[in-house]
Amino acid sequence: MLLFLMMKKQITKILTGFRIDPRLKDLAVEAAGQENRSLSNYIENLIRKDVEIRGLLLPVRLGKK
Repeated sequence: MLLFLMMKKQITKILTGFRIDPRLKDLAVEAAGQENRSLSNYIENLIRKDVEIRGLLLPVRLGKK
């Protein structure tokens, strides 16, 4: 099982070659706009919420040991 940790300094990687139905993309762009987000930020947040729900993302407590 992979565990993903939120780091204090995040490293951004660019994902290319992502396929999505154009109609679904249009709806996602609209939803992102409603939340004042870019499409990539909207998708990143959807993924983050999903992995949190699945218990795969463990937040790191900053300043505590």
